[in-house]
Amino acid sequence: MKKILSILILTSVLALSLSAQTGSEIMQKVIDAQKVNSSAMDIQMTLVDKDGDTSTRRIQTLILNENDLTKTITLFLEPASVRNTRFLTVENSGRADDQWIYLPSLRKVKRIAAGDKDGSFMGSDFSYSDMGSSGSSVDDSVQTILREEKYNGRNCFVVESIPNAGTDNNYGKYVTWVDKTSWLTLKVEFYSKDGRTQIKELNSENIVKENDHWLAKKITMETLASGHKTVLDIKQVKYDIPLNPGYFTTTFLETGRAK
Repeated sequence: MKKILSILILTSVLALSLSAQTGSEIMQKVIDAQKVNSSAMDIQMTLVDKDGDTSTRRIQTLILNENDLTKTITLFLEPASVRNTRFLTVENSGRADDQWIYLPSLRKVKRIAAGDKDGSFMGSDFSYSDMGSSGSSVDDSVQTILREEKYNGRNCFVVESIPNAGTDNNYGKYVTWVDKTSWLTLKVEFYSKDGRTQIKELNSENIVKENDHWLAKKITMETLASGHKTVLDIKQVKYDIPLNPGYFTTTFLETGRAK
């Protein structure tokens, strides 16, 4: 009887290990699917409060991949109240992203400290942490497949990700719906640091393939407690285009000029 019990326990442990390994492979495909050599996006950001009132911003996001590490700069173009605000994220190997923001009203570059990364990015439902690199290592979390199901008519894996203790993370758990065709994330539930309470939800819509790259042209992030939403509508995107590395520097943040 003890031998049978031991075999059953061992089988269960192996099954869990296999699920975690498969979950890691799925999330690695998600990361790989989002990687590009370079891209430029014209985006409309709409802030929607619980009463349905809206305010709209126009932003441009540039992405450059160098040595398998991603640099991203976001420039606010409209309205006048946020024009010339610039935000830079630089992915690092083996440590957290570096992030800086230039606020025209202060006329200086501010580095985003680790303790500030859970703060709202420009009044949106995205935190500075959410705006970080999409190339994070799957080794930073334990990935487990929960189930397979359809979401918005697309076949998905549902994967739970629990960050490892000691990692730089503002959430205690993620549950992600991964499209089996495009490897895009169609839905993400973000949970509090204790992993018990869902605090935000992201949904991706209008999945298209442009220039051999899958893309969600509409992304909505909602803060559940307040009912506030941020909607990103991608109006135009170009891939694999020449970009001046000088855009991705604190000098450009401050001056608006790339050397």
